[in-house]
Amino acid sequence: MKISKLLILLLIILILGAPASVFALDGEEAFINKVDTGKYPQVSLYVNFDEGSRLGAMDLEQDSFTITENVQEISDLSVSRVAQVEDPIGVVLAIDTSGSMRGQPMEDAKQAALVFMDEMRPIDEFSVIGFSDDVRIYSDFTSRRVILKKVVLDMEAGGETALFDGIMVGLNQFEKRKDLDHHYLIVLSDGEDTVSIQGVEDVIGRAEQAGVPVYSVVLQSYDFNPVDLEKISSATGAEIMVTTRSEELAGLYREISRKIRNQYRISYTSSWPNTEEINIALNIDEQGQKGYGSASYTNPFYAPPPTTVIRDRVPPFLGWFKLWWVRLILYAAIFLGIILFIYILAVLVMPSSKLVKKRTEFYGYKSRSSGQEAEDDEGRSGFANKLVKFVSRQASRRGFIEYFDLRLERAGMSIRASEFITLHIVLVIIAIFGIYFFTANILLTLLIVIILIFAPFLIINYKTEKRLQKFNEQLPGTLQLISGSLKAGYSFNQAISMVVEETDPPISDEFKKVLSEIRMGLPEREALENMSQKINSEHFRWVVMAVNIQREVGGNLVEVLETIANTIRERDTVLRQIKALTAEGRLSAIILIALPILLAAFITFTNREYISLLVTNTLGLVMIGVSALLMLAGIIWIIKIVRVEY
Repeated sequence: MKISKLLILLLIILILGAPASVFALDGEEAFINKVDTGKYPQVSLYVNFDEGSRLGAMDLEQDSFTITENVQEISDLSVSRVAQVEDPIGVVLAIDTSGSMRGQPMEDAKQAALVFMDEMRPIDEFSVIGFSDDVRIYSDFTSRRVILKKVVLDMEAGGETALFDGIMVGLNQFEKRKDLDHHYLIVLSDGEDTVSIQGVEDVIGRAEQAGVPVYSVVLQSYDFNPVDLEKISSATGAEIMVTTRSEELAGLYREISRKIRNQYRISYTSSWPNTEEINIALNIDEQGQKGYGSASYTNPFYAPPPTTVIRDRVPPFLGWFKLWWVRLILYAAIFLGIILFIYILAVLVMPSSKLVKKRTEFYGYKSRSSGQEAEDDEGRSGFANKLVKFVSRQASRRGFIEYFDLRLERAGMSIRASEFITLHIVLVIIAIFGIYFFTANILLTLLIVIILIFAPFLIINYKTEKRLQKFNEQLPGTLQLISGSLKAGYSFNQAISMVVEETDPPISDEFKKVLSEIRMGLPEREALENMSQKINSEHFRWVVMAVNIQREVGGNLVEVLETIANTIRERDTVLRQIKALTAEGRLSAIILIALPILLAAFITFTNREYISLLVTNTLGLVMIGVSALLMLAGIIWIIKIVRVEY
């Protein structure tokens, strides 16, 4: 019994002592100095180890590293030492040339810079900067050691210390050489900043933005405060080295060179999780030696999930819409606008009994001039009439009234041009204010407004084409009817009257207008030419041309009309055959044109994360632009193939 109690006591002691060893993190720390996401989803990590690290002394291979992103393991890593990469390394050497460096410290600083260049590879490039009262660029990036040695040896000391400005200018040097993928800046100073315009936070922000590690070499003096440089180096994933003797600078530069060259670059393709922050965990295992490291970066292509539109959401720059009385006024304005639109649609479109066109209703005559419209409007009063008059005057000055009158008449629509333009403008204005206020989405508002602007014209074109098609289908039978009437002894005017009575619209309506114009004293030639201009039918132009020629030179009008009717029938037969033979090509064209658009829309709704790369990346936008140009070329090509000229 005593033995069992003793065993239990020993077990409790072991359990209580276990956390200190079992849960201790076994291994040495690896420092992830830099996470490069410039070519995302390609990610590159730059890993280094502490001085005296056993892992740092080993030649690590790809199998030694394991990386996870948000707990998901990454495969297909590419691992190499920075010294082994084929690309040149870019280093900016920022050297303190203030008065406190005069003499031996300046000479030792020059020799240390030259030693550092010799330690690096021949293909590596350097830029040399000196800072004192101001900042001077002694050399832009170059790998030519002869030039670099000359500019370094020509450096002279004197003046104050613009430390932060010097670092900032050094960071800006990398903007000139964006082809350099590996960036480092080494700053040497022996004094505290005294005349810089920039501050320490500005330097840190710029360095983090550029992704440049800033190594600091400090030649300690009585007035030097290393806190700022230590803060900069720590924030950029580098380190600070301090010495009190200038002759030791060369050794510190050699150490930095070794650290840069012995860094490991680990490249991989991100798993691209749809999270804003991506956490990286690095594990190293080589010959029983273990290491670990961690870092995080912001997902460049994070697409937040769609959120429900809040009704009271307003644009940020219109915050005063939150006031209840302002919103009440806006709601009232939208309501009145809709009422105005309905009023115009229901009242203005309905013809007044006092209009001049009522006086000629028996003849089917409609006046469409802007002057006549002003006379017609005398039968109306009120705000709507004034609005239409104003629109009519403005549109008449630019010739829009005559243009729209002709288009509307060809489409067989009884609405006047001024009424059509007024309705169109009111509808677009209501859409702009209403849709943008309720959705606060400028792109959606712009899309709907564009649709509303062009939709009426598309409708007019559609109705015009359908009416013209029906007119052309009726024309051969109408010509047969006219020729039959002429054979029976009717005059040409009587034959037209027969067409008006025996045929259906639209051809009966058009010939009714011709008959009314002739009865009002217009010559038959001009009446037919007016009808040809309004209808814009190629077939009817042949008829008018034939009738006019027959009137001038004589001949058998009956035979001419019958010949034209037969020609039109045969031509329509050929066109129908062409349409049937090209149906497969036209269907293929529709499918090929619509398929990319429909596929893109489908992927957008089903997997937005997958396609968002095209609109959030410069290369993706370029691909969309090139694709659009190729699509346009393909559409033109297909239309040329399936369209048969006749």
